[in-house]
Amino acid sequence: MAAAVWVFDVDGCIVDSLTGTSLRPGARELLEHLRTGLGVRVLVWSAGGADYAERRARSLGIHHLAAAFHSKVSRDRDGRYRTDHLAVEPGRAVFVDDRPEDLPAGVQVVAVSPYLAENPHDRGLGPAARVAGLTTS
Repeated sequence: MAAAVWVFDVDGCIVDSLTGTSLRPGARELLEHLRTGLGVRVLVWSAGGADYAERRARSLGIHHLAAAFHSKVSRDRDGRYRTDHLAVEPGRAVFVDDRPEDLPAGVQVVAVSPYLAENPHDRGLGPAARVAGLTTS
């Protein structure tokens, strides 16, 4: 795994999109594996803004696993979110998102199914865990 930075969306990706109060199953383990196990820089971003992303992470006890929180500030002329404010090197970042069509062409994206409501049986982060080399039971 060559990526030095992993960027996670908040709503519908690592937090349920209906109430914003449920951490997706496997999220904590994946973030811990990346940050602590592999020494990867983890960023969390949201269309709701950087403060919103940090509040969600703090309320769910994962804020310490993120190096920084960012906003999905604007879109390019193709309607995709801009990533230049994240200061990540091209080809050295992995984006994990339930809306991969919103990300710029050419970035590495791990698409996950939307996490809508609390569901202890959800395994939607499985693709991201596999890319990270995390074996799950």
